[in-house]
Amino acid sequence: MKKVVSVLFVVILLVFGFAEVGVKDNEILIGTFQAMSGPVAPIGRPMAQGMQAYFNYINEQGGIYGRKINLIIADDQFNPAKTVVEVRRMVEQDGVFAIVGGLGTPGILAVEGYLNNRGVPFVYLGGGSIEFSLPPKKYIFPVQPNYIVEGNIVINYLVEQGHKRIAVVYRNAEDGQEFSKSAVGTLKNLGMQPVANIAVDPLKTDFTSEITQLLATKPDAIAMCLFMPQSVTFVRQAKQFGMTSQRYVMSYANSSESYIELAGDAAEGVEVTAWVFVDFANPEDNAIQIYQKYYNAIPDAYAIAGMIAAEVFVEAVTRAGPNLTRESLVAALETFDNWRGHFIALGDENHGLTYKDISQFDARMGVTSMYIMKAVDTEEYGLIWTVASPWMSYDVADLLGVL
Repeated sequence: MKKVVSVLFVVILLVFGFAEVGVKDNEILIGTFQAMSGPVAPIGRPMAQGMQAYFNYINEQGGIYGRKINLIIADDQFNPAKTVVEVRRMVEQDGVFAIVGGLGTPGILAVEGYLNNRGVPFVYLGGGSIEFSLPPKKYIFPVQPNYIVEGNIVINYLVEQGHKRIAVVYRNAEDGQEFSKSAVGTLKNLGMQPVANIAVDPLKTDFTSEITQLLATKPDAIAMCLFMPQSVTFVRQAKQFGMTSQRYVMSYANSSESYIELAGDAAEGVEVTAWVFVDFANPEDNAIQIYQKYYNAIPDAYAIAGMIAAEVFVEAVTRAGPNLTRESLVAALETFDNWRGHFIALGDENHGLTYKDISQFDARMGVTSMYIMKAVDTEEYGLIWTVASPWMSYDVADLLGVL
C-alpha cells in the first residue's frame, strides 16, 4: 500500500508540479515591513510606495512568466517587537514566498536569523549593519552599503578634503555604533584621532549638551550618522550656536528631498553620502515616470530605494526561470556579478551589486561604493542636492582592520 501511495505522489508531482510556498500559477506572494506610521513614517511610506510602483509596472506588463507580484505591506512602526510579530504572521499565516525591502536595522536584526533558519529569502535589507553581511547567510541578501563601508568612505573623503579636526556624531544604536567604529578605526589607520566621538540618544530632541561638547573641541568637520528628524534638528541647532563654518557630512539616510524641506536654510552646505542616482531634472527619467504613473509625485530617495528593492527581486525571479522556488531564487541571486539595473551606480560600470557562493566571506556584502551630494542654493530650483564628488570605493579586505 505504501508503494502505491508513493507512486501516486510522484505522479501528482509530475502532473501538477511542485508548489512552493507563496507561488501560484498566476501569483507570487511576498511581504515587507515598513514604518507606515510613527516618527519614521516619512521614510517607510515612500519606500513602500516605491516598491509597489515598480511591482505595479511589472504586473501591468504581464508579471514574470505569467505571475503577478502581490505585495503585503506590514506596518511595524520601526519597532523591532512589532517587526517580529508581523514577519512571523506573514511567513506562518499568510505564507509569503519571500520578504523584500524590510526597513530598519533594529527590526532586521530581530528577524533575519528567523528568516534564514526557515529558508525564507530576505532580499534588500533597508538598513546598513555589517551583521547583515558577516557572517554571510544563505537566504539574506543585503543591497545597501553598510555603516562600516559608509564610515570609512566619509572619513577618507574628509581627510582628502584637507580636514584635520574631525568629530564623529552618531546615533547610539547598532547602526550609529557601527558607523562610529568604522570612522574612528579609519582615522586611526590614517594616524589620526577624532577630536570628539559623541553618542546621541535616539529619542533626544534637544542637543545643547552635545553641541557644547563640539564647541569645546573646535572641529573643522563633523561626520554624522543620525536619522531624520534628529539629523535636521541637530544641524539647525549647531548652526544656531555659531557652528556655520564646519563641514557636515551625513549618512545616506538623509539623502532625500524631505531633508531639505524640513531643514530649510539650515540644509545649505550640508553633504550626504549616496549610492543611487536619479536625474530629477529630467522628467523622462525611468524612475520618475514609473513612480509618477501611480502616485502623481516625484519620488524621493526612499521611494527610489523601494524601487531598487523591487527591481533586484524582479531580476532574480526572472533569472530563476518559470519553476520558481526559494532555492532557485537564491541560486539566481548568486549569479549577480556587478549588476546595476536601472538605479544602482548609474553611469559607472564598476560599482554594481555582486553576490557569491555562501562559502566566501564577502558573499553578501552588497554595494561597497558611494559618492557625495551637497545641498546647494540654485537660482532656478532653490536648495537642491548636487553631486559633489566622484564615486569612492571601499576595499572589503579593510574590514579585517576595523572590526
